[in-house]
Formats: sequence, C-alpha cells, structure tokens
Amino acid sequence: MGMPAEHTALIQRSGFPVPTSVALDDQERGLLARYGYWLEALASGAIAPMTPEQQQFVRVARGDAEPQSAFERVWVKCRRVAARPHNPAAVLAQFVAARAAASTAKDDYSKRRLAILEQVRAQLDALDAEFADRLASTEDESARLETETRAAVLAHGASLRYGGVYAMYARGRVTWDSKGLAQYTESHPEVGQFRRVGSPTFSLPYPPSQATG
Repeated sequence: MGMPAEHTALIQRSGFPVPTSVALDDQERGLLARYGYWLEALASGAIAPMTPEQQQFVRVARGDAEPQSAFERVWVKCRRVAARPHNPAAVLAQFVAARAAASTAKDDYSKRRLAILEQVRAQLDALDAEFADRLASTEDESARLETETRAAVLAHGASLRYGGVYAMYARGRVTWDSKGLAQYTESHPEVGQFRRVGSPTFSLPYPPSQATG
C-alpha cells in the first residue's frame, strides 16, 4: 500500500523554519528543515500515523515514550525548548539584537544604493541636459495649443474627437436667482404654481453624546 497523498505532500514540502534557540547540529537542522512539516503534522494529529515507526514517533511527541530515532530526538529537543517559560531578559536581548541587525541591513542597503546611483549620476545629468530644451519646448507648445483648442471648440459650439482625444463641449448651465425669484413671486403669485418643495431631510453625522451623571 502506497503512502497517502497528505503524507506525500508534507514530506515533499521542505523549508521548515528551524528555531535558532535550539542547540542542533548540522544534521539535525537539515533533518528538521527537510521533514519538519511532516513531523509537525504527525505530532499534532493533523495526519494519522501509518507505520509502527510513525506510531512510535507520535508516542514520543506526546511524551509517552523516550526518543530513539533521529526524527524523535530532534523533535523532542524542539518541543522541550518551546515548553520552557520565556525569560524576559533573554527575549529583550533577542529583540535588541534583531533591531540592530535590521538597522545594519538598512545602512548597508542605503550605502550600496547610493554607490550605484553615483555610478550612473553622470549619465543621468547628461540625459537631463540633452532633453531639457526639448521637454520644455514640447510642453510649452502643448499648453499653447490646448488654449487654442479650448477657444476653437467653444466657438464651434459642439464636441470634437480626433486621434482618441475627445474635446467635449457643454452648454452653460442655467441657474436662477432664488432670492430674486421669491421676491418676484410675491408680486406675481401665479408663478407660485411652478414652485415645488421637497420633503424635509435629516442627518446625524455623529452619534448623540450620552448624558453623564
């Protein structure tokens, strides 16, 4: 009988994160990195053991038996370290070291990046000088023709489309002087029949404050 698919998939999945706080030799680190996901699934019960050796590993992982195989020994080492209560001073020291490493990495990156920029800075300056007049003249010409286009479309009185650009013309919006119209309606009440008043609205942008006693 072949190995179940869930076992095969976990065995083929390498790159298990090896804890740095556990004293492991190179062979143990390699073993854990290669088979850690599979061992973790067996130990947690995510997959069922299929052989006597796997059943023994599960018993060892649960603390019901002493480790004998390389798999069992490396897993017990990791489990014992994980079960220890955290030492605040040790955790703080690890944090300080991690921050220092991150700061050093950022400094190294900044220095390397600056060095690369310095190598091409002369080329960038030459490129800027080469295109300065061309960029300025083309931008000025584009702005001038945009102004002319606006005037031409307004004079034409209709929208135009050319080369994927749509110059849209819109008639001026009609507005009414509400105050003046209201005054006119007072002396010409017949205009009032065209007046429409909508329903009142209400909004509460903030929740009401609760009374405190």
